[in-house]
Amino acid sequence: MAFLVGFLVVEDEPQAAESLARLLERCRPTETALTVREAKARLAGKAAWTGVVADLGLPDGSGLDVVRCVRQRFPLLPVLVLTGMHDRDSINRSHELRAEFVVKPASEPDLMGFVRRAVAFERISDQRLAVLVDELARQCHFTVRETDIVAAALGNTPRKQLLDQFGVTDNTLKSQIRGLLRKADHDSLDTLVRSILREALEGGEASAPIVVPSLLDD
Repeated sequence: MAFLVGFLVVEDEPQAAESLARLLERCRPTETALTVREAKARLAGKAAWTGVVADLGLPDGSGLDVVRCVRQRFPLLPVLVLTGMHDRDSINRSHELRAEFVVKPASEPDLMGFVRRAVAFERISDQRLAVLVDELARQCHFTVRETDIVAAALGNTPRKQLLDQFGVTDNTLKSQIRGLLRKADHDSLDTLVRSILREALEGGEASAPIVVPSLLDD
């Protein structure tokens, strides 16, 4: 089973769009759009996305027009605004639309940080849990794949489905789980997930019950 969702890159410079797409393709399928009109058509053609990366300066309008369209259809979808224009008005308007803002040229760590957060929100419907996963990922220096695994466990993604999506063997997945557990200083994925859920419940903002994850590292 392949990923049914992915990223949308809205960038009018073909080389820049291709470069961004190659980076994002490491984690999810990625589509590109060169104009506001094309971006809106692609957004209307899918019921779900992982995230959107939009340039501000587009031939037929502003990338903020794309962000407004995103917010109408997908209120919580992670969005990153990329631009060469470093002005306060653009930054403020991006933040008002709950979009992250990075000035070009964006570094790979900046982009992958956004990807990591988008992947967490894709897997987990509870915002508080997704934020906690991102905080843990930053503290433990998780890769996007490791973050994806933790989010999948919290989201009760079946193990077989995850193997199909990642295109890896069971032994490879187990090795990846062992690696993230060493970084997080936990003995099992079960205890790690329970600690995240416990922290969310103590914060009073998470609605998810404490359950045993389906990606048990047996």
